[in-house]
Amino acid sequence: MSQLKLATAPVSWGIWEQTIDRSDLVPPRPLLETVTAMGYRALETGPPGYLAENGPSAAELIGPFGVDLVATFVPLRLDDEEGFREDLDALDRAIEVLAATGGGIVLLADAERPERAAIAGQPGRIARNGLSSEQFDRAAERLERAVERCHKRGMRAALHPHAATFVESEEETEAILERTSSELGLCIDTGHSIVGGADPVDLARRHADRISHLHLKDVDAGVLARLRDGEIDMDEAWVEGIFCPFGDGIVPLSEFLAQPEVRGLDGYAVLEQDRIAVRVDDLPAVQVVEEQNLQRVKEWLA
Repeated sequence: MSQLKLATAPVSWGIWEQTIDRSDLVPPRPLLETVTAMGYRALETGPPGYLAENGPSAAELIGPFGVDLVATFVPLRLDDEEGFREDLDALDRAIEVLAATGGGIVLLADAERPERAAIAGQPGRIARNGLSSEQFDRAAERLERAVERCHKRGMRAALHPHAATFVESEEETEAILERTSSELGLCIDTGHSIVGGADPVDLARRHADRISHLHLKDVDAGVLARLRDGEIDMDEAWVEGIFCPFGDGIVPLSEFLAQPEVRGLDGYAVLEQDRIAVRVDDLPAVQVVEEQNLQRVKEWLA
């Protein structure tokens, strides 16, 4: 039997860094009502400040729902010392909320940039326009500082390789992992791995000792092909639904979930199908797809 636990994330319901400024986001309570009705007892927090402004208000919000907050995704400008220091404010807010609600894991990623969105999913161009060895050294040092900040409050931290950033491809991921200690875990995101040209199954096998969290996604082959050809950028790919319903795309999710390193993980696999525009009136339709995604994952794990 797998000991892997399942969770959902606000990004599947249209709430994430690219949409957080929208005025029609699904509010926290309807979201919590919807996901708990599906049987979820764990979810990620969404961008810092979405669920609650601080730890006590987060604990008060989730108390009646009986859910655990298991992770927060925090982008950091790893190539820019001044920007990195500014981003630490968001990191501190994330740490406070998780610490007040029973703990969780902080997912640290490089921040998205327009110039990287323009070449996301194109390994050749990424290799020619990445960080230098010295820049990777400094990026790793900043990550270590962020990890220490998490540890001081009792939080674990993991690297989340991510499209449209300087840590997208397999080579960029390896550059960071080899420069950082095992105190920084690894979050394998099956969708972002495929976009970046990596094989999530291979990543799980090679980095079993560092896996601490999982994001499950599937990838639409047609949208990915257009991204690879440079017809669209990553921002446009999100709008066009590059992350599709589970089982409809090219990610080997069944094989990934069959890996001992994955099935035996004492942690969470978070189901994510990124959506751009979800309003309260859209919740029933989105719930139908999300229930299908959840059922497929349960069948693969069984």
